[in-house]
Amino acid sequence: MRSIVVLFAILLAASCAHLPLLDPVDATQAQAAVERCKQAFPAQPWRATHTIFAALPFGQNSQLIGVTAVGSEGLHSILLSPEGISLFDGVQKSGQGLVVHRAVPPFDRPDFAESLMADVGNAFLSPAGPPVAIGTYKTGETVCRWSPPGGEITDVELSSDGPRTIRTYRGLSATREILLVGTAMNGFYPLVVLRVRGAGGYALEMRLVDRE
Repeated sequence: MRSIVVLFAILLAASCAHLPLLDPVDATQAQAAVERCKQAFPAQPWRATHTIFAALPFGQNSQLIGVTAVGSEGLHSILLSPEGISLFDGVQKSGQGLVVHRAVPPFDRPDFAESLMADVGNAFLSPAGPPVAIGTYKTGETVCRWSPPGGEITDVELSSDGPRTIRTYRGLSATREILLVGTAMNGFYPLVVLRVRGAGGYALEMRLVDRE
C-alpha cells in the first residue's frame, strides 16, 4: 500500500510540473530587458579566480580555489586545494567536447567533470542565441528565457538594479538556482551562490578574488 501511495505522489508531482509562466511585455520593455539580462554574464575572453566553499551531501564540506578562463579554446576550469595543489583540470572545447587533463579522487568520478562544467557554464556563460521569451513572473519579476535545442532552459531574473537570479530547467524540472550577490563589475559579482537540487544536491559559494 505504501508503494502505491509513493507512486501516486510521484505521478501527481510530475503531472503538476511546469515551467513558470511568463506574462508578455511590450517590445520596448523586452528590448531593454534583454540588454539588462546579458549583464549577468561577463564579456569574453576572461579569466577569474574564486574561493569556493562547497556544501556537499551528508555534511561533506570542502574549501577550494577555482580558476576559470573562457576564450578561443573554450571553457577551462581548474580546481586547487587551499595549499595550491591541482585537483582537477578540464577544458570544454568549443565544438569538440570535454578534455580532462587531471582529476584526482574524488574529482575523478565519471560524472564529475560534466557536472562541474555545466555548473560553471550556467553561472558564467551566456546561453547561445537570443532569448525565446521575455516577460514577467506572476510575482512581478522580469525574466529573459533561453531554450536552445537539446539544452537546458535558462531563466535570467532581473531586479531593479540588474540580474539577480539564474535558474535552469531540464524538461519541466528545475536543476539549478544561481544567486548573483553584490554589485557587478563587467559581469563579475563579488559572490555567486549555486544550488543544485535533487537527492544528491549541493551548494557552492564562489567569492571573487580577481579577474582579468
